[in-house]
Amino acid sequence: MVQTMIRLDIGFLHNVPWARVGLYLFLSTLVLGNLTTALRRWRQFEDGYSRKLNHVGIMTISFPLFACLPEQQLVPTAIVASTLLTLIYAVTAVSKHPLIFGIISGSLRKRDAPRTRFFFFFPLITFNLSLLIATLWSPMPAVRVAFLTVALADGLAEPVGLWLGKNNGYVIRDPVWNTLNKKSLAGSSAVCAAAFGVSVALSPRGMDNMLLMALCPVILSLVL
Repeated sequence: MVQTMIRLDIGFLHNVPWARVGLYLFLSTLVLGNLTTALRRWRQFEDGYSRKLNHVGIMTISFPLFACLPEQQLVPTAIVASTLLTLIYAVTAVSKHPLIFGIISGSLRKRDAPRTRFFFFFPLITFNLSLLIATLWSPMPAVRVAFLTVALADGLAEPVGLWLGKNNGYVIRDPVWNTLNKKSLAGSSAVCAAAFGVSVALSPRGMDNMLLMALCPVILSLVL
């Protein structure tokens, strides 16, 4: 913890690779966001597909740009990039310019109405907070594996559920929002398979059991 605080002193911004952060923000917002919006509008993509395409796309863009950075760069870069991405999304949510609003409009789901924008930002903010906590408190190999696990597992759940889950759906009551959440065995199985597969395949020596235990709450929260 002392070493972490030293890393986050006033000079920690000098360790941020700004060119990589700028490329990440450009590709993951203006390019990817408008691509998913265009596919939803012109190709009649269901909102579950376009939303998760944006989700997996952001993770796919960020992983090669940031995952192999040394720890003294990765921690401040994760903080800066996630904060700036959230701020950009906040601006686009109130913009009336088609190209700017197109950054998020392809990720808004009809089933989240009348709180479509809230349920776009809420997962984003909570994920960024958990990412920040993880980078400060957890070993970097575990953070990298967990990041990729969430990218693939959560990204696969809804598309697989829409594709294969029409005849194996079930409903779970959400006690927090007092609503009914519709799930499917196909989507839930995709979450479990991807999460456990990535954890076992990419976990460092001796850390596979620890990662599986750490990821079980994440998996259960996505499934239930």
